[in-house]
Amino acid sequence: MLLKKITILLILGFSAADISYASNSGPDIRYRSIVYFFPSKQEIDISALKNEFKSFELVEQLPNVTDSPVVSVSVINDVENSFPVPDLSYLAYFGRGLDKQQANQIQKSNLALVIDVAYPVSLTFDGLKDATISVFNFANVSDGLIWDSETRELYTPEAWKVKRIDSWIDNIPEIEDHTVIHAYQNNEGVRAITLGMAKFGLPDIVVNDFSWSLNQSMGNLINLVAQSLAEGLVPDEQGYLLLNIKELKNIQYKSELLATLKDNAETKVKIQIGDGKWEDGDPYNYIIELLFDDFDGASLSEKHESMLSSLFGWEDKISYVQHNQEIEAASERAKRKLNSLRDDFNSGLSPGEFIQVKAPFTDLDGGNEWMWVEVQSWKGNVLQGLLKNEPRNIPDLKGGAKVTVNQADVFDYIRYYPDGTMDGNETGALIRKYQR
Repeated sequence: MLLKKITILLILGFSAADISYASNSGPDIRYRSIVYFFPSKQEIDISALKNEFKSFELVEQLPNVTDSPVVSVSVINDVENSFPVPDLSYLAYFGRGLDKQQANQIQKSNLALVIDVAYPVSLTFDGLKDATISVFNFANVSDGLIWDSETRELYTPEAWKVKRIDSWIDNIPEIEDHTVIHAYQNNEGVRAITLGMAKFGLPDIVVNDFSWSLNQSMGNLINLVAQSLAEGLVPDEQGYLLLNIKELKNIQYKSELLATLKDNAETKVKIQIGDGKWEDGDPYNYIIELLFDDFDGASLSEKHESMLSSLFGWEDKISYVQHNQEIEAASERAKRKLNSLRDDFNSGLSPGEFIQVKAPFTDLDGGNEWMWVEVQSWKGNVLQGLLKNEPRNIPDLKGGAKVTVNQADVFDYIRYYPDGTMDGNETGALIRKYQR
C-alpha cells in the first residue's frame, strides 16, 4: 500500500516543544530539532555536535538572514518547564521507533539540546540533508531521541535514519518521509493538512470537507502535490498546478505510486490552488488549499470522486447473481445488527471510523443496482450518505452523490475501523461465490 503516512488526529494536547521554528517567509529556511536525553545523562558534549555539523557554522544565535548554513544550540536543564517531552498518550501515536521502556524513561528527561538550523533557499535539499544527517549522527553517538518540531514526532536515531536519510535518491528526497499529514473530523467532513513543508521553503497543503472513505486517496493526492512542488513544479498565472505522476524525479516514489494505479488512470491532472485558512493546531507556515471547482459533479463530494478517479483510476466490480437462500440468510443476519450500528454511529464513531451500507437503486430497466453508501446521518430508519460506486445504468446518479436510504432496504453493511480492519459484508463472499 502506497500511503505511508496520514495520521488520524485525535484531540491531544501539544507540549511547548511543538512550537514550530520553521519559516519560508524569507530568503532562508530555518527550523528546530530537539535531542532529548535519558535521565542517566548529566551533561552534553558540545564538541561532539561541532564534529557532526561540519557543514554548518556554529553561531551563538541565528542571524536574521544567512547566506550560508548556520546552527545555534541551547542546552536545556529544566526540560519539564521549558520543553516538556510529549506524554505517553501522545507518543503512542507520534513516537517513531520507541519501545515502551524508552517511552517511559524519556518522560523523566531533565536534559535536552535545542538545535536551530538555517540555510539559504538555494541550498534547500543540500541543507536539509546535511542537517538531517548531522542530527542523526549527534543523537546516535550521544544516545538521545530526536524531536522534529515541524512534524511533531519523536524518533529514535535508528527510525530517523530509515525514514529521513535512507530514502534520498540522487539528492532528491521522498517528501512524504519528511512530512506528515494530519486528518481529523471538521464539522461534517474531514480536513487533512501537511506538517513539515516549511523545511523545503514551501507552503503546507490542506484539503477540506471530504469523506473518511477517501482518506487514503486524498492522502496520495496531497503527497503527490508535495513531491511535485519540492521537485520544482510551480502554479501558472491562474493558480493551477499540472500534476504528472510519470514526470516525477524521485524514482522510488514514482514507481510506488504507479504500482497502485488502476488501468484507466490518466496519471495527470490540472488542479487549482488557493489560499488556505489557518486553524488552531496548523503549522506556522503559509498554507495552500487544493480546490476542486473545475471537476465534474453537482456537489463537492462528487467532484472529489471524479477528480481522484480520473487521476488514480477506479474499478467497480459488477456481480450478476440471483439472491438465493444462503445470500438472503446472510443479509438477514446483517439487518439484525443495523439498530446496534445506528446506536454506535449516533453515539460517535472513533476518528477514521466509518460505516457503509448496501442499498438498492432503481435503474432505467426497472431493476436494481445494489451499491454502497457511506453513512453521514442516521436518524430513525432514514440514512443519508454518499454513494461510493459509479452507477452502470442510472444516468442521473454519480459516485459521490448525496443519497437517502431507508433502513428497511439495507442489504448489508461494512464497518471500517481506523486501524484498517473491518467487519460485515458477509454477503459479499457469497455473491462472489455464486456470481454468473
